[in-house]
Amino acid sequence: MESGTSLMIGKVILYCLPLILLLFFSKSIRNHFKRQQSTIKLPDLMIPFLIIGIHILSMLTYEFSLIPYFLIFIFSLGIILLVWTAVKKGEILYKSFFKMYWRFVFISSIFTYYGLVLANIFLT
Repeated sequence: MESGTSLMIGKVILYCLPLILLLFFSKSIRNHFKRQQSTIKLPDLMIPFLIIGIHILSMLTYEFSLIPYFLIFIFSLGIILLVWTAVKKGEILYKSFFKMYWRFVFISSIFTYYGLVLANIFLT
């Protein structure tokens, strides 16, 4: 009985942690890196943890990892963004491209993460 309760608490923490980090720590992280004259934001730092969370949630929900499919998606997204940028602007500025690409990866990973959270809630 006790292991079921701790498993439920662990799942609730897993479900809520990215939102808690975004809501409560975004400003302090931004201020910290601003003092160091860097443009790093909390979403930039959260991507590796979201990818690990996608793996954990997909293993809990479907008993196989969605990481290979997610990696294929974000690499394809990178190629599409690169071609689109080259056609639209006529040149590729690497700094702006990688910043835009990394932000798209964050948006994709947060949607995938919470899609898996909803799947985990409704399927288990």
